[in-house]
Amino acid sequence: MKQADWRQTLDSYFPPELRQLVRSLSQKDAARVTEIRIRAEQPALIFAGKERIKTSKWIPAGSDVQSFSQALLGHSMYARAEELRGGYVTLPGGSRAGLCGRVVMENGKSHHMQDISSIALRIARPVPGCADALMPIITENGKPLRALLFGAPGCGKTTVLRDIARQLALSGLQVGIVDERSEVAACVHGVPQLDVGPSTDVLDACSKAEGMILLIRVFSPDVLIADEIGRAMDAEAIDEASRCGVAVIATAHAGSMEELMQRPITGTLLRQRSFDRYIQLGEKGELLKAWNGTFGVLTMPADPIALAQERAI
Repeated sequence: MKQADWRQTLDSYFPPELRQLVRSLSQKDAARVTEIRIRAEQPALIFAGKERIKTSKWIPAGSDVQSFSQALLGHSMYARAEELRGGYVTLPGGSRAGLCGRVVMENGKSHHMQDISSIALRIARPVPGCADALMPIITENGKPLRALLFGAPGCGKTTVLRDIARQLALSGLQVGIVDERSEVAACVHGVPQLDVGPSTDVLDACSKAEGMILLIRVFSPDVLIADEIGRAMDAEAIDEASRCGVAVIATAHAGSMEELMQRPITGTLLRQRSFDRYIQLGEKGELLKAWNGTFGVLTMPADPIALAQERAI
């Protein structure tokens, strides 16, 4: 989808005041938008990354936020209750609306949410080709290697991971994605809204550990994709995948290799040599540094894209 198409895709959900605000954006600014924040009794804000590019004179009342949330939910909060337990809903085109309000608990667990008071609308931003520099590092002789991508929150790990899945699928590999938070493929009614490749199967809203084992048993993937690993069961599933000969490419939050090693689960995976490649990403998802499976720093080619093309010949 074109970068500014989100305005047409989401236009029908917006209250009149927000619709007018969004339509007033220049084409250039619209193409940069990553998030819209709506809070009761506070000005609406539009962001491009961490940069605030628009502050509205419109201050929505609580009833305005409630009406907007109902529109986002298709006027059926209970029909999307399972998705809403995670605090968000996925919209056509892959954008996501995070909702905040009063959580109703049942048996000690979140049952549903009501009295919505704030909304964070994250605009889908697919970037085909953003993983080009990584492909020669995470593949060898046409086969995927086990790789862990890491970086600070918000640096673009999920966007890069999505493009890795797309490129691997285009190469003819069978790809399986466990999309626990519906962020990689952004499925709506089970159908990916973002391009993850022609030979990719997606398990939406499924726990990573359970999903990886299920995909191995049922779909025999060449490679598994998982975003934001961090639980003991995730590590066990990655270990099981390795024993089955399935490469796992995953992401984790960490600002440095030292921080990655200090985290309990990722530290265990590193000590067990569970990956062939460790790749640190910068603020905009660019490649900062890569290590091999024994933590030797990889020498980066001057032109990794050309190297990838050379290997394909």
